[in-house]
Amino acid sequence: MKKKLIALLCVTAVVMGMTACGSDSKENKKEAKGEEKKTIRLAAGDPMKEELINAIKGDFEKKGYKLEVSVIEDPIASNNAIEEGSLEANFIQHNAYMTSYNEEHKGDLVAVGDAIYYPCMGVYSNKVKDMKDLTEGMEIGIPRDPTNRSRALRFLEAEGLLKLKEGVEEYSQLEIEENKLNLKLTEVDSESIPTILDDLDAGVCYPIAMKEAGFDPESALAFDPPEIGKEYGILIAVSEKNKDAQWAKDLQEAMSEEKANEIIMEYFGESAVHVSEY
Repeated sequence: MKKKLIALLCVTAVVMGMTACGSDSKENKKEAKGEEKKTIRLAAGDPMKEELINAIKGDFEKKGYKLEVSVIEDPIASNNAIEEGSLEANFIQHNAYMTSYNEEHKGDLVAVGDAIYYPCMGVYSNKVKDMKDLTEGMEIGIPRDPTNRSRALRFLEAEGLLKLKEGVEEYSQLEIEENKLNLKLTEVDSESIPTILDDLDAGVCYPIAMKEAGFDPESALAFDPPEIGKEYGILIAVSEKNKDAQWAKDLQEAMSEEKANEIIMEYFGESAVHVSEY
């Protein structure tokens, strides 16, 4: 009798183990496909983006998800976390940066949909009040990183200050064919431009950098035009396997709603444009 009972218990344990393994296997397959995910770990690139995410968090979670939000200001670390599986998505970068990351790090990140918003790039100055007040030989600070440097140079060309070589994907100063005022273009970290504005005649940077340094982000002499700005919209990035996952679509939809636009307007005013305004 004891032998039969022991045998029965062993069989039951094996069957239960197989069932559990089968269940885990199914869950792993679902997650591998990017489906049925209920806890979504999303990293914002800065506190403003975190605030925007938190504004839509309730609506997103009503669809049955749990949204865990963190702030990771280093875009490489944030992207690596998606690749390694410790994040499902991030909200920190534009398409040009993501493409550059994928090429350099052999990544497979993609955008879920259209950019959620694009921050305008502005020309700021403590010394002149208008773009027409820029004169011969003045020093202009521009971002040193390749993507934002290229945007700044295109912006200055749109303002009629430079002429750039045609057919270039990412501009450096080597592609300047004409510098009409012989401006001195000094390359520095974009975030530091507001702090050294007194040492420059003007600086080209993002409104968020100005706001965080205590300046009015809407005080720019000029903002870059939409045909440039839209190329640099901040998007929701995910691993390619998750691009068509329902949670990713639901997150994109929630971030595109008016609540997110209200945060953009409150924070940036007219110096940024939400997807609902495209």
